[in-house]
Amino acid sequence: MAVPFAAGRAGRAHLTWSQQYYLAELDAARPYGRSLAITRLYPLRAGTSEEDATAALRALVERYETLRSRVIRTTPAVQQVHRQGSLPVAVHEVAAPAATHEVRAAAEAALADLGRRPFDVVEEWPLRAALIGAGGRPRFLALAFSHVAVDAFALLPVGAFLVDRCAQTDPVARTAPGSAVEGLQPRELAAAEASPAGGRATRRALRHAEQTLRRLPAAPAAVGPSGAGERFRFLRRRSAALDLAVGAVAARTGESPAAVLTAAVLAVEAARTGERYGVVQLISANRLRPETVEAVVPCSQPVLCCVDTHHASFAELVRRTASASLRAYGAGPCPPSALAELRATVEKERGVRLEDAPTLNYRPRATLLPVRETDGEELRRAAADAETAWVDSAMLWQSAHYLSADVDGSGVRLLLQVDTDVRPPGWAERWLADLEGLLCAAASGATTARAPAGLG
Repeated sequence: MAVPFAAGRAGRAHLTWSQQYYLAELDAARPYGRSLAITRLYPLRAGTSEEDATAALRALVERYETLRSRVIRTTPAVQQVHRQGSLPVAVHEVAAPAATHEVRAAAEAALADLGRRPFDVVEEWPLRAALIGAGGRPRFLALAFSHVAVDAFALLPVGAFLVDRCAQTDPVARTAPGSAVEGLQPRELAAAEASPAGGRATRRALRHAEQTLRRLPAAPAAVGPSGAGERFRFLRRRSAALDLAVGAVAARTGESPAAVLTAAVLAVEAARTGERYGVVQLISANRLRPETVEAVVPCSQPVLCCVDTHHASFAELVRRTASASLRAYGAGPCPPSALAELRATVEKERGVRLEDAPTLNYRPRATLLPVRETDGEELRRAAADAETAWVDSAMLWQSAHYLSADVDGSGVRLLLQVDTDVRPPGWAERWLADLEGLLCAAASGATTARAPAGLG
């Protein structure tokens, strides 16, 4: 069906820095068939009619300009906010009689289908929708969003809005009714970035980045095309021992689980490169300003974090990492093109091609990872409760290796993307094993825990 919408504001606006970053990532992922779509499945409240659900969708698109915007491929690219249009909504009816699990399975299949195909940011709305139901009543609302329009934090106010209108719960976090505050629209955020204050922020971010780029090691010679199946592979890992270890080191050091996991990545990288300074890209949410909290637009971007690993026990490295992370987040984001120009300048001055820093995307969820002490015996018992598997992913990032960590009260779920033109699949398995081994050694009381060398 078609859901028409008509809103009060239209016009052309610059892309925000974060939108520029995600547009470049989407363009890089498209040739590999990856969509970078963010998907959400919302169970609907009992008694919700098709008209109720489509009215909520209409109001959602009318409220948030980013959901009715398309990209115009000028140089640089801009976005056009449309005043009116029509959102196509797929409708799936499960044959009666249908058990609840059958309807959910159909909804999950519809959701996967929505997110599978890369978005056409020029011709297509950045939102795809489907209603799935049985007996003439919708039971689920499936939505897929373009990453150019939203990041995960932008979907918190979206979820709250839908809970207020028709959904039972937000599947990720917030379940309270939505705020009356709309937050910045993309054009307003882009204007703020183009202001004198935005210029000062850019200069601050570039000063921080330059210090780090001058410490990055030179890149090794490229391995070249592997010629063995998919170029990009994705290794998933869940481990009860890892959950205990991250929580225990956090309890012992007084730092966050994010700092603990980041320190472990840095330690493994320092062991691999033999360099004194460990460097990692962190994904910064950039939502400290009150007006960005409810903004439905991506604000996240990678920031470089550099830590001196020299003569540091792992507990000391965690503390150094916590401080360095705060400095990296405080330096803030900048236009991606400016960062690329700076990198090219530093490479020319140093006469080397710089190695790409690994990326860690630490994604906290609604509940918190348990932070408590453990011991070697508990870790040994937990070791059997683990799963590792090669999987597929809609996400594909420009990084030699990219680690996503979804963290909540149930534990840490890791997904490591590896470019097999740079690192073979066996390297990814050893890398995750070394990461977990280092954390478990630290949690069991090895005060001088170090990552094993030999990951070249």
